[in-house]
Amino acid sequence: MSVRGNPKNFDNVDDALILFNEMIDKYPRPSVVEFNKLLGTIVRMKHYAIVVSMYTQIELLGVPHDVYSFNILVNCYCQLGHIDFGFSVLGKMLKLGVEPHVVTLSTLINGLCKQGKISHATSLFDEMVDKGYQPNLIFYSTILNEDRGFEPNIVTYNTFIDSLCKKGSLNEALHLFSQAKVKGIRPFIVTYSCLIHAMYDLGQQEEATRLLNEMVDNNISLQGREGF
Repeated sequence: MSVRGNPKNFDNVDDALILFNEMIDKYPRPSVVEFNKLLGTIVRMKHYAIVVSMYTQIELLGVPHDVYSFNILVNCYCQLGHIDFGFSVLGKMLKLGVEPHVVTLSTLINGLCKQGKISHATSLFDEMVDKGYQPNLIFYSTILNEDRGFEPNIVTYNTFIDSLCKKGSLNEALHLFSQAKVKGIRPFIVTYSCLIHAMYDLGQQEEATRLLNEMVDNNISLQGREGF
């Protein structure tokens, strides 16, 4: 199997291991970009521990990391439930002057959510926004993507909706609100209250009234405080 082989054509992890051994024996060694392609394929096979081990070997051989290899490592640690190691990778990135981007941080947020550490996740989100990361629909879909093994509930949605509303990101908050309803997650009074207050603050009285009427039509109790 050639080093130039296409990792996407692999049927199993054994083929990937053969190519990896060829790559580390080759001189000069392939760049981290080539290793990233191979290890990204192994990640899609969900062999996260193998990927972590491979990157350790690559590092010992003197192949420098880039932001994409760091992102792969962060994802593997989060998938393995080692969120603390994921944050250690983030610390290493910063120490080496490698700027993390939204994928790095949203992966950590997702990992925190999977462990039920919602308050930590929203704190990291707030820190991201304060540092200039712009909230957008793709980013929040990443946070709450069930395909990554995290199934959000109403508490999760309420937490992020409240944080978005306080940041003035009403459109993104409404996107999450719609997403929750599509997934069959029933909003509580807390959910509606966050959105209605944000609408009034932005001078959107008609939209706030419409949402209030929707809440009443759905028999959402004004006395309920569930959801946080």
